[in-house]
Amino acid sequence: MKKLSWKKRGEMLNKAAENLQQRKMEFAELLVKEAGKTITDAVKETERAVNTLKESAIAAAGIQGCTVPLENSEDMGRLGYYQRVPVGIVLAITPFNFPLNLACHKIGPALAAGNAVILKPASKTPLSSILLGQIVIQAGFPPEAISVVCGDGGEIGNLLAADPRVRKVSFTGSYETGKNICMAAGVKKITMELGSTGAVIVTPHTDIKKAAAKICKAGFANGGQVCISVQRVYVHTSIQEELITEMKKCAEQINSGNPMLPETELGPMITKKALKKAMERIEQSLQTGGSCVIGNQNDGNILLPTILRDVPESAPVIQEEMFAPVITVNGYNTLSEAISCVNGTNFGLQAGVFTDRLEEAMVCIDNIECGSVIINDTCNFREDQMPYGGVKCSGIGKEGPKYAVEEMTEIKMIILNRKV
Repeated sequence: MKKLSWKKRGEMLNKAAENLQQRKMEFAELLVKEAGKTITDAVKETERAVNTLKESAIAAAGIQGCTVPLENSEDMGRLGYYQRVPVGIVLAITPFNFPLNLACHKIGPALAAGNAVILKPASKTPLSSILLGQIVIQAGFPPEAISVVCGDGGEIGNLLAADPRVRKVSFTGSYETGKNICMAAGVKKITMELGSTGAVIVTPHTDIKKAAAKICKAGFANGGQVCISVQRVYVHTSIQEELITEMKKCAEQINSGNPMLPETELGPMITKKALKKAMERIEQSLQTGGSCVIGNQNDGNILLPTILRDVPESAPVIQEEMFAPVITVNGYNTLSEAISCVNGTNFGLQAGVFTDRLEEAMVCIDNIECGSVIINDTCNFREDQMPYGGVKCSGIGKEGPKYAVEEMTEIKMIILNRKV
């Protein structure tokens, strides 16, 4: 792989993107069947995956070295520069919630950088990864460039991570699983995209109706099974009732049911076990205080849109990643109080802030402990080319093709002595 020129790697990634685009509906329908996504969300994911591969092709052209000044050396006859070289074999372990695009976020940069990649998809959603591997080979990459290995993550994932021939591990999933993989991997390059308890602050200085619509869309999309899904909302007490009223209206209008129908906005959760776990956390939280505004009911394996309010900060719906269509709305009196609550969990992936005042936005930017702070949108905003990753228990390293390529290369320093 490393002998292929960056131009050739870029051409093949663009060809893979073209092939994926041509088979968009085939992939979208497969995502509905294996992940329970709505057909609308599945089409969007496929389109994003196409873009991610294209961005990876661009990143292949941007791999650069740099000269290093050595004037401090006693001997002035030396020239120093470094190159970026492939790490070798990249292990990519992907989750069930975005099985196609998150796979592209790992294999695209890995191939762009001249590495070979082993893709280990979630055991619940392997089919799109198998087809993706075929598309990569059909685009002209050598067969050894990509392997797709399916099976139980706890067994296969740790085994692959521990193998000394793997020089880089890129994982997206839960904190506990990520910690286990880090322990198995040992001394090698690691990127961990882990959990979150996505938070949004709503100040009095914003359009409440628009904020409510954005929050509900971002909290209930894909059944709430999104790392940056809106899970917590902190709203100024002067507008709390108004925001909750608007959010309830939005929740009541969401169509749930057969995910293959274009009008469906909310489909099933990934498993019955996941549904049960979410509902147990809701009940445990309500026992500590607060109330249910709407939801906390299921229709088969669909958890209906659920909004809770005034729940203690120690409750599971605040402190633990829900990964379900559940939003908790708590009031605050001062902005510093709201920021303290946002920072009050072990996670820090992304946060959103709704405000029309620059000074409020800047206070939040300076004090919120997250990988990204999004002003006048929710924590759910992501463009595939941006540097994406969290702090604290939300992970290590960044994704986004340009930034992932840096994570998937090594710096090789070269020093030339011209006075020999």
